[in-house]
Amino acid sequence: MKNSVTCPNCNSKNPYYNSVCSSCKYYIRDRIYNIDFWTVISSLIENPSKAFRTIIFSEHKNFTLFIILFASLKYVINARFIAMISKGEFQSSVGLQYSYLIVLGVVVSFFLLFTLVYNIFGKYNKIFIRFKDTFAIIVFSQIPLLLGLFILFPLELVILGDYLFSLNPTPFVIKGNIAYFFLVIEISLILWSIYLITKALITQSQQPFFGIVFAFVFVVLFWTLIYFCSLIVFTL
Repeated sequence: MKNSVTCPNCNSKNPYYNSVCSSCKYYIRDRIYNIDFWTVISSLIENPSKAFRTIIFSEHKNFTLFIILFASLKYVINARFIAMISKGEFQSSVGLQYSYLIVLGVVVSFFLLFTLVYNIFGKYNKIFIRFKDTFAIIVFSQIPLLLGLFILFPLELVILGDYLFSLNPTPFVIKGNIAYFFLVIEISLILWSIYLITKALITQSQQPFFGIVFAFVFVVLFWTLIYFCSLIVFTL
């Protein structure tokens, strides 16, 4: 195993996620039952590797549903911005609630499919990983999107108002400096999320090249899907 941990009692190799040695039942590390949400968020800022180890080692992957539901809402907003850039003025071809359900379905389906493929390639390369661990670290790498939804987006609505989604005139014309400031923050949150998914896969696989390659594949495919979602959900 390329991502093994050695038992201090019998020196046998164990999968990275094991808390108890498969051979002698010796405790390799402390058991983690649940994920402490705020502690993990703090660790994602200070020490992402530590945060993802906690997520991987945790027996219950709590908060994953919460993160998916609200991150998908932020992706609906992002898809609307993408539609503005690629199409100009537009109107939604479906209602907001259906737009959300479409994006949610795409996000969940992609996360599940990517997790399955990633685990298959991992086992082929003698990297032993669990489905639930991979899915959880992918989901938790979306935390920056939650910060964008709950902190940045309300500020954008308050300061830019109806001009936030306007092209005639754009918010960059009405309030140029603050609009560009918000744009930089939005891009920074996306880049942070990309960094986190890369760090997550490297931490789990213990193989930098393997983790970086699959993080690249994830980012390219996922944002391509979000772009096509913007084409489906928002039309001229």
